[in-house]
Amino acid sequence: MYRNHEYFLSFYYRIVDTVVLNVAFGLGIYLRFYSGNNFNFQSNAPFDFLQSNYIGLLLFINITWFLVSNSQKIYNLQNFTSKNRYIFAVVTAIVLQLLITVAFNGLIKTFYSRFFLLYTYISFSAFLLVGRKLTFFVYLRKLKKNKIQTSIVLMGSKAQLSEVQEFLENNISTETQKIVQLEPVGIQLQELQKINKDFPISELYVSLSGYLEDEIEELSLFCDNHFIRLRLVFNWKKVGSQNFNVVNFSQTNILKLSLTPLDDQYNALIKRGLDLLFSVLVTVLLFSWLFPIIAIAVKFSSPGPVFFKQKRSGLNNRGFNCYKFRSMKQNAEADAKQATQNDPRITKVGAFLRKTSLDELPQFINVLKGQMSIVGPRPHMLKHTEQYANLVGNFMNRHAIKPGITGLAQIKGFRGEIDDFILLQNRVRLDRFYVNNWTLFFDVKIIFLTVFTMFKDHR
Repeated sequence: MYRNHEYFLSFYYRIVDTVVLNVAFGLGIYLRFYSGNNFNFQSNAPFDFLQSNYIGLLLFINITWFLVSNSQKIYNLQNFTSKNRYIFAVVTAIVLQLLITVAFNGLIKTFYSRFFLLYTYISFSAFLLVGRKLTFFVYLRKLKKNKIQTSIVLMGSKAQLSEVQEFLENNISTETQKIVQLEPVGIQLQELQKINKDFPISELYVSLSGYLEDEIEELSLFCDNHFIRLRLVFNWKKVGSQNFNVVNFSQTNILKLSLTPLDDQYNALIKRGLDLLFSVLVTVLLFSWLFPIIAIAVKFSSPGPVFFKQKRSGLNNRGFNCYKFRSMKQNAEADAKQATQNDPRITKVGAFLRKTSLDELPQFINVLKGQMSIVGPRPHMLKHTEQYANLVGNFMNRHAIKPGITGLAQIKGFRGEIDDFILLQNRVRLDRFYVNNWTLFFDVKIIFLTVFTMFKDHR
């Protein structure tokens, strides 16, 4: 949801959201209490809004919406790299607002009408969507009417800025803004001045690896003098995908790189909550009745235990016992040799379990124990972790978080036996992307696609 004019839009969105929240509140009052020509409050006495507790609730809702919307950063439009993430953040803010209001209702024991709350929040959700659409439409019309066309300038080689350019082309309105690419042949101040005169520059993206420190300083001065927002592009591929923040030690800026967004304990708590909730639901609704059936089938398929327990690499490369339904005959190579296609060790029942991924169900026990997560990089045998770490650079980064029952690599089709280097590289690339870009929405999406893929492949 990125727009070059996001600063103006976010201000307008704040105003519109506040207005529609209060309009929705008024509509909720009307729908719940208006009868004929009078307002009635669960009795024959006329409903007087100024004398009721609802005026206090109106103040409470406005204050909490301000706090919730800011906590979800739904007005920081430039922080969202996709419309789906932005919509998810807005929906989350509305749901949180509703839950807080319901909790407040129970806490003070005033017992505001449930139908009133339902009418209010349904109206608010609809009005918010319509209000933002109209706001953006009017804002765009205003720009066209005033013939305001700004420009975004990219300074650096196409190779260094290709991803930036692609992102901007997919997410800005070219009717009001144009993208200009300048090759890194000096700092080209005269060219910048010419562009700024014809199409006022709103943002200047500069590749850090393409310019010297003195040149960056000159460009910064130029931007300050012409009120242009300077964006320094950090494109060192080995660390560029990791999250970092800037801190100041006196006059020195430090880039602090984190291994993963889950370094933030709040994010880790949210992910753990999803793991526990989903695992309990699976255990109660599925595992409770399916376990005895699979256990009996495994027992009859070949001699040996129901569960197969194997040491796998977990968080920070610490080993843990990973559980599966046993799908093979007992053999001495189980902890050293991975299963292959048409592996003679696999039983008929085991082949079915592996094809449908039902052999992975006991790993929900690992999730409940805190050793695994629902979503994350798949855990490897200890021996294979050591081998793969020597083959692929940054391989160990995937162990910065807990391993998962499913993951991004699996829904992209990279699952099962690793029999060539390209497959391994693709798995690691997708695992590292997930590690460095985790969000709650990402987890929910992967879980949904995993279930969809299972039904699609095995129906």
